[in-house]
Amino acid sequence: MANIKLLDKSVWTKIAAGEVVEKPASIVKELVENSIDAQAKNITIEIKNGGIDQIVIQDDGCGIDKDEIQLAFVAHATSKLQSIDDLYSLKSMGFRGEALASICAVSIVEMTTKTKDEEIGHKLTLEGGEEKEFSEIACVTGTQIKVSKLFFNTPARAKFLRKPKTEENDITSYVEKLMLSHSDINFKYIVDDKLIYNTTNCSVIDTIYTIYGKDIANNMIEVNYSRGDYKVSGYISKPTVCKSNRTYQSLFINNRYCINQLISASIFNAYETFLMKGKFPVYVLFLTMPQDSLDVNVHPNKLEVKFENSQFIYSLFNSAVYQTLINQTHILEAVSDDIKEDEKTLQNNNVDLFEFNKVKPNEGISYNDDNSFEIKNNNNYISKEHFVDKVYLKSEPIVFEQSPSNSYIPEVYVEGMEIKKASSPYIFEQQKDDKKIYQNLFSPTRVVVGVAFNTYIIVQEEDTLYFIDQHAAHERELFDKFIGQVESQDVPMQDLLVPYILNLNDVEYEFITQNLELLRSYGFEIDEFGKNCYRITSIPMLLNGIDLKEYFDSILSNLSGNIKKPHEVLRNDFATMACKAAVKGGNKLSDNEINTLLDKLKENNNTLLCPHGRPIVITFDKKQIEKMFRRII
Repeated sequence: MANIKLLDKSVWTKIAAGEVVEKPASIVKELVENSIDAQAKNITIEIKNGGIDQIVIQDDGCGIDKDEIQLAFVAHATSKLQSIDDLYSLKSMGFRGEALASICAVSIVEMTTKTKDEEIGHKLTLEGGEEKEFSEIACVTGTQIKVSKLFFNTPARAKFLRKPKTEENDITSYVEKLMLSHSDINFKYIVDDKLIYNTTNCSVIDTIYTIYGKDIANNMIEVNYSRGDYKVSGYISKPTVCKSNRTYQSLFINNRYCINQLISASIFNAYETFLMKGKFPVYVLFLTMPQDSLDVNVHPNKLEVKFENSQFIYSLFNSAVYQTLINQTHILEAVSDDIKEDEKTLQNNNVDLFEFNKVKPNEGISYNDDNSFEIKNNNNYISKEHFVDKVYLKSEPIVFEQSPSNSYIPEVYVEGMEIKKASSPYIFEQQKDDKKIYQNLFSPTRVVVGVAFNTYIIVQEEDTLYFIDQHAAHERELFDKFIGQVESQDVPMQDLLVPYILNLNDVEYEFITQNLELLRSYGFEIDEFGKNCYRITSIPMLLNGIDLKEYFDSILSNLSGNIKKPHEVLRNDFATMACKAAVKGGNKLSDNEINTLLDKLKENNNTLLCPHGRPIVITFDKKQIEKMFRRII
């Protein structure tokens, strides 16, 4: 047997670095978190060749005292906690004291720093963890860290680096998370000498616009939901603009970006009765909670967390998202290709205008007593005449908002051929009042003007036509009825001719035992039947003919808490039952049946999507129709 001996420092530091420095994005994450903890208000992130060649992080934070600069690169040296108890009241992003030591062990690091009380800054250079230079240098208050030649001394690690573009994408994704979670900090992000982002105190929805674009930003729903000291806030997407993957999802817990499968499943399950199959929601959600009920010391990357009460967190997010979705009408508005093309032209013109305006707000603008203004005709601003030529004129005011690149657009609108100052900016695409449209649809004065193709009920109220898919509407009504019966525990029971025997292992048996009363409340007659075994003699009548093995396999797939809500487990079965039972497209309905269907749709739910995520109602506005017929311009 080999003798036991201590590893050399040069070996164990490189091994330890592997836990923290997985890739260039890991370095950016650790260094920017230090900048945030240093209370920086301006942070510049610059990378070259995907961060493999160079990473530079510069901030205007508090800086590091001269006497502590060298200590900062020693493993487990930190200013962010003093004892183990501090872990349960952390307010800082970092706390391990491993990042700088790990980074300098596998790269060349150059740091310049200065505190506001010092007259001169200091520069420290390390190569593979060994100090090469420590000297005075003139610099501003704050810290700049330059990391170059990543893994130069660990070729085995270097060969596992991915293509520069892939590494760059990871860094960009993280920078976007920073922009979303810290809107009070100005971030500048530069890739290979090209400015990618430059934020200036944007709101969350502005940042969503910047990152994901206008279509997503205009279709986000605000979330505000609280239970005691726990609050869920942020934005979720309407089901109609969901994506085919999960890359548009961001979760922040006490402003720390996190990845949590429990919360992800909770949000997805809340969406299930609203989504098309194979689609995933877009969301930017924040959880604010007591720090002592959260464990962030799970993994060195600090992306994973543990909760004191995971089932409470699951229920919190599920309710927050579901209640937000259920309060939306999800009515779609039909827009002709001509209208879309006009809006595209206007948007493209905006982009042209953005290039002219990269100066401070209102610089070069002089306002007159009559509320008109003059714009300087130089490299920063275009002339008033050019401005009018570039704008698509409408009869209603059009106001330009701040651009995605955060360059300034004068807050103006066009009325006829005259430019005026606006009291407040708004997006040029007018947002319809969903609640009013919903109320009009079910107004006593509505008029059913006909049925198209024996499938689409046409309702008119005021200046809006509503096209209603009779099959989707009836399907939703039946689906909500099924769910309501189970949730209210008012479920007729069906005796089984042959009892079903549920054989379980120890863990599964304990899980079913803990949730026995819940299953009985859903309409199951279930009793113990020997070791690790239950006998089921009756089931909810709604589940007549269901494959009980598949049903319980679905229940047992979630052993981390209570049994899933009925609509989570039974969604597909209830949706299929509703689809089969609903009136079909092409079936002719009487006037009485049409009015009854509309009344039932209002009584059951204001969520106008079928259980498979298809729209129930599409509106046509009178102005849209007149524009298609060229009656108005």
